[in-house]
Amino acid sequence: MKFTSLEKQAEDTLAYLKRRESIDGSLLGTIVSPYRISPLGAHIDHQGGPVLGMTIDARSVLAFVPNDGKRVRLYSVNYPGVTEFDIDNIKTPGRDDWGRYAMGAAKVLDEYRGTARGFTGAISGALPSAGLSSSASSGLAYLMALALLNDHELGPEEYVELDRRIENDYLKLSNGILDQSSIVYGKRESLLYIDTVTGHTASYPRPKNWDDFRILIVYSGIPRDLTSSGFNTRVEECRKAAGLLGIMGGLRSAKTLSYIPETVYREKSPKLPEELRKRAEHFFSESERVTMGIAAWNRGDMKLFGRLMNESCLSSFVNYEVGSPERIALQEIISTTEGVYGSRLNGGGYGGSVTAFVKRDFSEDGAFGILERYRKKYPGPGADAGAYFAESDDGLRLL
Repeated sequence: MKFTSLEKQAEDTLAYLKRRESIDGSLLGTIVSPYRISPLGAHIDHQGGPVLGMTIDARSVLAFVPNDGKRVRLYSVNYPGVTEFDIDNIKTPGRDDWGRYAMGAAKVLDEYRGTARGFTGAISGALPSAGLSSSASSGLAYLMALALLNDHELGPEEYVELDRRIENDYLKLSNGILDQSSIVYGKRESLLYIDTVTGHTASYPRPKNWDDFRILIVYSGIPRDLTSSGFNTRVEECRKAAGLLGIMGGLRSAKTLSYIPETVYREKSPKLPEELRKRAEHFFSESERVTMGIAAWNRGDMKLFGRLMNESCLSSFVNYEVGSPERIALQEIISTTEGVYGSRLNGGGYGGSVTAFVKRDFSEDGAFGILERYRKKYPGPGADAGAYFAESDDGLRLL
């Protein structure tokens, strides 16, 4: 019911590497790259919308030693096989290649600063493909390892930008900077605000009644993969809505919905095709929920914060039109369970998990009850479903 401790995960990852390679322990490095949740700000970072993130104690751990040449040899505790490539000859990876983020990290860093050394390593992840940004987490871990080995001192803005390049330029995903910003700037027991246009962030410490709630993650049993979902299609629909609203409002250069004043949206959106109107409605209503959520957090008003999470999830279903029947049912089960303040989907794909903020005395029996109801309705994916109580954690770091 809790994620593996950092100490044990690091120990197990190193042991896994030693079983496969003879390494010099004096040269060993270990990087911790946490996952993130986003209580509010669903599906709007790619449009320049404001978002909220929080790093948690589920994470990627990378154990590595330097190679003499520009070569990477990588093992995964979670997936079979080995990823091995020359940094000077990185090819386009297959969609199902778990090493594609390592390839992307090596490529973008080599283009940005140059690299002379690669590494041999092993990576492990807690609950990968659950919509908790395990991909961005691993990409940032690879970037940090390569930067350290090549004596590149990168600032947080550079890590965010380079990870964005992995996903947008190398892997051709159209997502924004929510994931990498949350992981780079995350602080224990804090909620992170991210302006996805400027990259500005602000941390809001835990409210006075922090002990009144805890974080529950419920995995649906269906893995999430942005590259094979309708993620890019939704992003393009948002851009089309922005373009049409811009033309109708005399703003012909509007590339994303963040370019559109709300007054223009309110006046012109009825003229949009229905699906584009829904995408715009989600953007503007979700942006407002983020603002309201910060105020509720600072007051310690978890009832309002939870209600906003539920409204965010409903808008994701109705206006943004994402979510499989299984995840929709799972969120409904969670939100109607006694002791739950609010919940919403994790990630932009159609599989993954649901994050809930629950009362501090919410028990393991309550979590098992959620799983039982879900498994009864969907026994197939339910067999792989799981529930975990999470804690907040610090961001990307060398252990």
